Amino acid sequence: KAAGTMILVVSILVWAAVYYPRPAEVGEEFAPRRAALETSLDRVAANGPERSAIEAELAQLDRDVEAAYQRQSVLGRMGRFIEPVVRPLGWDWRIGAAVIASFPAREAVVATLGVIFSAAEDDVEGLADRLHDATWAETDRPLFNLPVALSIMVFYALCAQCAATLVVIRRETGTWRWPAFTFAYMTTLAYVSAIVTYQAGVWLGG
Repeated sequence: KAAGTMILVVSILVWAAVYYPRPAEVGEEFAPRRAALETSLDRVAANGPERSAIEAELAQLDRDVEAAYQRQSVLGRMGRFIEPVVRPLGWDWRIGAAVIASFPAREAVVATLGVIFSAAEDDVEGLADRLHDATWAETDRPLFNLPVALSIMVFYALCAQCAATLVVIRRETGTWRWPAFTFAYMTTLAYVSAIVTYQAGVWLGG
């Protein structure tokens, strides 16, 4: 029950961090492209390959706009700030942002990825499809592959991403020194192990 409450709270905070702010400049940047596509859509027949192609372009435009908003959001800026640190693990800013948001409770990483990739938390298949189709920015290179998946699993297997556990350590020891040491030590161990896992996977041709 406590974990479920934590995940719900984190999901709401993550949604807000992904959704805000919404700079007007982002919408204005894509406005000419949208206007041109909508004009073209009005000129073609109600049915036919041309209309389907334009509708597909509009759908892609919506995704591009949302991606641009996400990059400018609070969580997006945090993720991009730490991206140079997580790149050696094979992660981009979106995975890094999900890791940041899941520090209070590691279970929240799935909900966070669902928000970032615009998938409902309970739509496991939909989220899996979006993760499968995710690519690095401005490339067709898949974001998720075997080395990346292994590095994420190793990181979460070793890190101390559980606020409740750290609070218990504080209560039992009577000081924040040991929780801080535990968090720093296990996070460092997880980070280094994840790097080794990813780089080994890439070296082996994963």
